[in-house]
Amino acid sequence: MVKSGLVSWNGDRLKAKAIEAAKRGINKTLATAVIHAKQNHPGWRNVTGLAEGSIDVTQFAEQQGKRVIGQWGSRNVAYMLSLEFLRGAALRNAADVTYPQLPQNIQEAYDALPEIR
Repeated sequence: MVKSGLVSWNGDRLKAKAIEAAKRGINKTLATAVIHAKQNHPGWRNVTGLAEGSIDVTQFAEQQGKRVIGQWGSRNVAYMLSLEFLRGAALRNAADVTYPQLPQNIQEAYDALPEIR
């Protein structure tokens, strides 16, 4: 015997939750990358604070179309390029260490958001 009933469609709410979790997970990953890069640059040492101070989140995660994106890096310090490429890749190394944590960061953010009913 088949019972009839109503089905609650939660697709829009699930999608919104997933997007919010992606934003939070990306932002956590970006922040972790910034901290790692500022604390780990064995090819050069901080003298004036300018190079380290230029490392920051340049765009917090936001939805753009079907994607969620964010950016981090060095702002307004041209010689950071030479430090990065000639003295030691602080930004690249930080990405290599922190980017693998992104899926876990998104999952933790998703789990921390309210359950959808």
